[in-house]
Amino acid sequence: MASKTKAQGRRTIMAPVTTMEEIPVQSEQERAELTTSLKQAEECIKAGNAVDYDPKIFKDRLIDIYRRGKHQPFDDVPAAH
Repeated sequence: MASKTKAQGRRTIMAPVTTMEEIPVQSEQERAELTTSLKQAEECIKAGNAVDYDPKIFKDRLIDIYRRGKHQPFDDVPAAH
C-alpha cells in the first residue's frame, strides 16, 4: 500500500529518525543568535546565494554525518555568506 505522500505524487526520501529526547531550552541569547543566523540565511537566499536541493547530496551528507560520530569536525560545511 502506498503512503499518502506517495499517493499524492510527492518525492520522498528515507531519513534516520530517533525517539523523543530531552534537550535544553534555549537562553534568550541563544534564541537571538539563532534568529539572527536564520535572518542572514534568508537574506542569502533572497540574494541568490543558495544551493538548490539535491536529494543525492543530501542523502550522502546525512549518512556521512550519521557515521562520522559526534567529535569529528565538519570540514565540508559551506561557509556562511
